[in-house]
Amino acid sequence: MTPIHPVPFNGLCGALRRASLVLALSLLSLPLAAQSPQPNGTLPGPLPLFPADNWWNVDVSSAPVDARSASFIHFIGDSVGLHPDFGGDADPSPEVYGMIYVVVPGSQPLVPVTFVEYGDESDDGAPGRPAGYPIPDEAKTQAKWIEGGYPGSANPGGDRHMLIVDRDHRILFELYHSHWNATRSRWEAGSGAIFPLSSNLRRHEGWTSADAAGLAILPGLVRHDEVFGSDPIRHAFRFTVEESNGYVFPASHDAGGSNGALPMGARLRLKAGKDISGYPPEVRKIFQAMKTYGLIVADNGTNLYITGAYDTRWDNDVLNPAFASLKASDFEVIQLGWKPSAPASSCVPSATRLCLNDGRFQVEAQWTANGSTGAGQAVPLTSDTGYFWFFANTNVEVVIKVLNACSYNQRFWVYAGGLTNVRVHLTVTDTQTGTVKTYDNPQGTAFRPIQDSSAFATCP
Repeated sequence: MTPIHPVPFNGLCGALRRASLVLALSLLSLPLAAQSPQPNGTLPGPLPLFPADNWWNVDVSSAPVDARSASFIHFIGDSVGLHPDFGGDADPSPEVYGMIYVVVPGSQPLVPVTFVEYGDESDDGAPGRPAGYPIPDEAKTQAKWIEGGYPGSANPGGDRHMLIVDRDHRILFELYHSHWNATRSRWEAGSGAIFPLSSNLRRHEGWTSADAAGLAILPGLVRHDEVFGSDPIRHAFRFTVEESNGYVFPASHDAGGSNGALPMGARLRLKAGKDISGYPPEVRKIFQAMKTYGLIVADNGTNLYITGAYDTRWDNDVLNPAFASLKASDFEVIQLGWKPSAPASSCVPSATRLCLNDGRFQVEAQWTANGSTGAGQAVPLTSDTGYFWFFANTNVEVVIKVLNACSYNQRFWVYAGGLTNVRVHLTVTDTQTGTVKTYDNPQGTAFRPIQDSSAFATCP
């Protein structure tokens, strides 16, 4: 029988200390690698970016064709072919083909950006967050952090878009004409726009973004991880036209006024009958997305250039001829400004229920006084506002409104005031998401005004 030799206590403690030190060092090293900014890093889920009903992600396969579709296509040129405006490294170095996007952690420091072209249409910071953009220091002097490939301190010309995703807060930051001004020690840009990925926040009418149409850029890119992933691509693609004319939803900004041209925000759709069976699998996946989700006009540029992400794994010997084989005449223009039907509201107004904000929000009130309880009687005033009475229809007790502030801070607001001191329990329900907020006023206390400007983070 083999004897068992006990480990000396001090030796065991030393071993445990050494193991603990190794474990601690290994745990420390993991976050450092994971937290560092990464060009073309892993995007935060759920994917695709933005809600499923966002204009980039809606299925347009059944959307109506615009009556002027043939004329718009003819304006572009029936025989004009598509081109993938993306690829790998270009010559001379460090130039690249395609958009670069950067994924950063939520701890990435925010730095101020001075807007030198469209400052009055730019965002200084994300809603509810400190001002600034999470630009990595590496972008100042290192290549391949900004569209075009050159570092921020260079000035090679071009659009110089910088696309940054805060993966922890799920916020997209986009800049146009990005430049690190070393003389003044500051970041400058032509314009900047910030898009929380959990909302369908649209720019103010007439405002640009980092793109001419006022749209986000990143959600419309052809990306290698999607093309070669296991799931279908579930969003539209960004593309350019040489001339444009005004804008339509979902765009918010125009970049030209050429009669007969497509407006910013117009959608093309690859015709359902176009046979794509003979293309390589990865190309079929891209073209199928063009049938299901389409293309959106986002900027002026070369006709039918489809925007994608820079990636050295792209094979342009396959992509270029495949794209070129699709002609403008293979597409149709979806009805300008088309929107999918809004989901039906489940709010049904009644004697005790208000349906506010175009019927989306259900509001009910319950009162308690002297041991008795009852439902407030509802009286609508406007689409956003109504009131309740408890004991007599001539005696207004509580006035309440639900405001759409999605364009301001991506929230629906709840405001209420009362002329009572009985106990009041208000229930506000977003019937589209099921989100519920409740508000209580104690019995014997004069009604305390409700000013909840962050009530429902369920935009739009």
